[in-house]
Amino acid sequence: MQSTKEQILAHLMKSGAATVDSLVREFGLARMTIRQHLAALERDAFVVSREERTAGRGRPHLVYSLSEGGEESFPRRYERLAELALEEVAFLDAGDIAGLSPSEKKRLLLMKIAERLYRQHEPKVREKPLSERVPIVTDILTEEGGFAEWQAREGEFEITDHNCVYRRVVDAHPVLCEWHVSLLGQLLDDDVEGTELISRGADACRFVVKTDAKSAKSKGS
Repeated sequence: MQSTKEQILAHLMKSGAATVDSLVREFGLARMTIRQHLAALERDAFVVSREERTAGRGRPHLVYSLSEGGEESFPRRYERLAELALEEVAFLDAGDIAGLSPSEKKRLLLMKIAERLYRQHEPKVREKPLSERVPIVTDILTEEGGFAEWQAREGEFEITDHNCVYRRVVDAHPVLCEWHVSLLGQLLDDDVEGTELISRGADACRFVVKTDAKSAKSKGS
């Protein structure tokens, strides 16, 4: 069970920022209790605060958000990526990479990692409809270190992952995002679009799959 401080950090990760009043409403705790938790989190460099003034309305109020240390308190899986890469490199043949550019070699390696992870998790989604696959895949993302949730909307499902487990390396290696989208597509057995990505400045990674995508592909084939 999460402590109140951990719940506050999780809420800030999802919402981006919050005031004392919004946290009081969210958790049903006394203002003094929320203030004490925020003071402790700010002292320990997990959150930062800034003053904001509502136009034409009274005194400024404090808005809290995660610091870099707060973001790094969520799981990172650099060692997992290194382990998967080392395992996959061992099976590469000279012919697999002959004539490929460095970026193409990197993409090939990551696609092979995606295939390995797909095989690992495929039994969980085998023969299940998309409506059942989406929550399972969301749980898989969370197991891998993400902070994911999903929602159904008219004509589509959206999976939102608030935590990038490769945050410190993805900016220099955006192909990691392609790998993520590829893996989700294989597990969902459908086309997936990364509509927003943390590596491109978004507050979360959002992946959309159309509920009628498969029927549309079938009609076109």
